[in-house]
Amino acid sequence: MANAQANRRGILLMLVAMGCYVLNDVFVKLAAQSLPPGQVLAVRGAFATLFVLALARGTRAGWRTALRPIVGVRCGLEITTALSSVVALSLAPLATVSTLMMTAPLMIAATAMALRWEPWHGGRLLATAAGFAGVLLVIQPSARSEVAAAGLACALLCAASLAARDLVTRRIPATVPSSIIAVATTLAVCLAGLLLDLVERWAPPTRHELGMLAAAAGCAALGNYALIVACRGVDLSVVTPFRYSLIVWALLLGYAIWGDMPRPEAAAGVVLIVAAGAFTVWAARRP
Repeated sequence: MANAQANRRGILLMLVAMGCYVLNDVFVKLAAQSLPPGQVLAVRGAFATLFVLALARGTRAGWRTALRPIVGVRCGLEITTALSSVVALSLAPLATVSTLMMTAPLMIAATAMALRWEPWHGGRLLATAAGFAGVLLVIQPSARSEVAAAGLACALLCAASLAARDLVTRRIPATVPSSIIAVATTLAVCLAGLLLDLVERWAPPTRHELGMLAAAAGCAALGNYALIVACRGVDLSVVTPFRYSLIVWALLLGYAIWGDMPRPEAAAGVVLIVAAGAFTVWAARRP
């Protein structure tokens, strides 16, 4: 059991991490209004690569472990996650995309139980079902408005890719350094963005667009760091549910920047998803 001060620090850092992730999405969404998805991935990936290489500078060994097939699978899932996220943000409101992406923990719980990696738990099954019912509430009012169905589909694809990526990450041997995984996946996303140049029409980015994508990469890197520190030396059952503050950040920034307001049905869906996700995390962490 961690002390109360450690848990309070963990909660604060978790709130900061989720805020950084949403800021990353905000900058990506702004840049994606004038740049194609591949160019967004390539430019942001170039900045992100500089950040992760700086973090991995002290790693002297283990670079060959990046050639393991399971690391390649994670790189592929990172590419689908990043690409579907950029497309979803360009087509749908920030809060809607963030809410649908936060169904990833529910998908992880359902998949882990189905594969017998974790024991069956009736409460978690009910919570997962309630969370997916919340997804329907979020989608239905959006589907009847001007939101493109492709944006909603990409947000759900992103959530599925996130879930699969995290499940694969659990299977990567501990002998593979985390910094190596970060460098490999970041480079993979950047290269994937460059390859999309073959089917997209790129334009020279302005200083404003470069600044937004650099800020997006910086926010993502800071969010990753804050998340790691937030989960160390704390009670995870207390701190982890605050990951869902990401939805609150997305609602606030979506309203402040674009004037997005969720309909009552969508708001009820958000509550269901947050409650289901928080319960799923709590049930998984308790003895």
